[in-house]
Amino acid sequence: MKEFRVVTNYLVLAAGGLGFLCLPTVAAYADGKEADLEKRVRALEQRLQAREQGGQERGLSQRVGQLEQEVRGVREKVSESLGVDIHGFVAGSYNYNFNSPDSRVNGLAVFHPDANSFHLDQANIYLTRQKEKEPVGFVLNLDFGKVAEVVGGVTNWSNSNTTERQNSIELREAYLTYQLPIDLDIKLTAGKFVTKHGAEIIENWDNHNYNITRSFNFGFGIPFTHTGIMATTKVNDVLVLDLGIVNGWDNVVDNNDGKTVHGGLSITPSELFNVYIAGIYGPEQTNNGHSRRGLTTVVATLKPHEQITLIGELTYGSEEDAKFSDPSETAEWYGSAGYVVAQLTDDLQFVVRGEVFDDTDGSRFAIASVPNGVTAWAVTPTVAYRLTEGLLWRTEYRHDNASAKIFDHDGNLNRGQDQILTQLIYSF
Repeated sequence: MKEFRVVTNYLVLAAGGLGFLCLPTVAAYADGKEADLEKRVRALEQRLQAREQGGQERGLSQRVGQLEQEVRGVREKVSESLGVDIHGFVAGSYNYNFNSPDSRVNGLAVFHPDANSFHLDQANIYLTRQKEKEPVGFVLNLDFGKVAEVVGGVTNWSNSNTTERQNSIELREAYLTYQLPIDLDIKLTAGKFVTKHGAEIIENWDNHNYNITRSFNFGFGIPFTHTGIMATTKVNDVLVLDLGIVNGWDNVVDNNDGKTVHGGLSITPSELFNVYIAGIYGPEQTNNGHSRRGLTTVVATLKPHEQITLIGELTYGSEEDAKFSDPSETAEWYGSAGYVVAQLTDDLQFVVRGEVFDDTDGSRFAIASVPNGVTAWAVTPTVAYRLTEGLLWRTEYRHDNASAKIFDHDGNLNRGQDQILTQLIYSF
């Protein structure tokens, strides 16, 4: 028995010693398991957070989608009740000019003249009734904001009242359409409508320009709107002809005793190519029906690939008795622009515009410091991304340059100007 107790004691001591010797190893093993467990817990927490964020984003997207459906539903109900299609959009932007002009004005800008500022670019309401089986239709197109202010500022609504030039509300279009009941395919348009000239437009809910800023051709080379009558006929599958008589350039009421003739020819030999050649000629000066202004524009569109669109634009204009330095002489101007449009995905688009505008005789830019005219050119890359249905985000960089020092730079004049703009557009 005594020997058994001695053996037992030795075994206990041996076990204790062995346990003491193994204790660091066991502790290290435990620490390793604990660290591994902590890593797994942290990874699980990150996954849960990611799921929560994803759920929030999906929830936000779902709420935006529900709102869009509600807006669409209301619009469809109103349209069905009135028999009128109702659309619209709102566009807002921010502009930064690296020149920091003391005048706070972007040189040669059209719809974004205010430097380093937020803008209500355009709010628009568009009403139309154009039914395939009905010969008569109409369009009402109403703008608010900076676009309305600029377009209204050059529109002659009355020969006795100029208060319209201070408004930020502009009835851009109001016209009737009538499909003649004859064998020839002829549609008449009568009222106030946008011009057929140029590659760029005053934007609609379903038709936006490729860039935020406008080209020199758009702002200084062509009219915005006309008031009068125009006939459009489809000659065949290739040719479409426009021809009309109007009050002139941006005249709701005529400012002289003459009328202006305008027309255009669209040529579409294939789905990949189209060219539109337009011309307008007539007296445009106030109380002077003898001095004539003429304009020819050519816009060609080529689609070499389903994701690539190429656009080229040429402009030539002249006007009698309009030279800035000598009003008794004829003034001329020339413009060209090119666009490369890459539709990278269904939602992502990249565009580059390059342009040159030669105001040979100073009649279009009308800059007092360069009465003999100036040539300006610009390069404008723009990225557009559709955030969700109806909501478009765009940002662009624009570099302007001129043959004379015409851009404000900290109170001094400079040949160049650089800007960054970003814009949101919601259309419905």
